[in-house]
Amino acid sequence: MFTAKIIIITFLSTFFGIFLVQYLENKVKYQKILKIILLVFIIFSFYNFIAGLSMSFGWEDPLSNTSPEQKGRAAARRGGGLVLLIISFWPYILTFAGAYMSWLYYMLFKKISA
Repeated sequence: MFTAKIIIITFLSTFFGIFLVQYLENKVKYQKILKIILLVFIIFSFYNFIAGLSMSFGWEDPLSNTSPEQKGRAAARRGGGLVLLIISFWPYILTFAGAYMSWLYYMLFKKISA
């Protein structure tokens, strides 16, 4: 149900979509387009939240079978430790980011609709 391609598209679009929303927020002519974009981002964020919850129930750390030597080699490279940390906690990051971005886009939608 939750494919990696859809999750990454929805995650990146909601994460970087705030720049588009900021740009369109002060444009009077584009208020209807902004409302539609906000609704799409709310749906995307909610999808990320549900996908994160679904993944977290059966989550097994993909790095659990690797040796400490392999982890050390990967972490020694530039930014490798951060990547390993993100991989280990991905469902929880996805759940938290989805909930926060849903709330943020909903508040912006409410502010614009009023």
